Amino acid sequence: MKKAIYFLSVLALAGCNEDDIKDLAEGNTKVFAVTGANVQSKMGTIDPGYYDIKTITEGMSSTPDKIPVGAKSTLENLGIDVERESCGKIDITPPLCFEEGNSDSCLPSEINMLGLAVYTIDLDKVKTASENGFYPTLATDLGGLYVDISYQEVSCDYLKSL
Repeated sequence: MKKAIYFLSVLALAGCNEDDIKDLAEGNTKVFAVTGANVQSKMGTIDPGYYDIKTITEGMSSTPDKIPVGAKSTLENLGIDVERESCGKIDITPPLCFEEGNSDSCLPSEINMLGLAVYTIDLDKVKTASENGFYPTLATDLGGLYVDISYQEVSCDYLKSL
């Protein structure tokens, strides 16, 4: 009975994504940080194209609240082991906001895609990671801060080629 309740809880958290279910069964989850963005039309001083996130945020008049920007070294410095690394992208249909009900957390409409670094970490460390610049990929409710943002896994080489 206990196993059935655990399995149903895992399904409720992960939905039908096989990788998320496997990670949860192993006591892991994924968090991501934004590494770059594709600007589809001129945004202030930035011409259309794909840029690293530092270039984007420096060129914006104001950076959105809660945008997850962090590096693997940040996780490691927090004592969080990274089990696996991958890359992803979020194709954006504006507005994309990182905090529900907070328009200051929304990306500008000129951005149509985000590049991501995705890290698989211990499930017990997700709150620490989220407090330090990373965004959990699960549609979880950690203090009501997160909205469900789905991403597509892509080759890290794909992001480097943009």
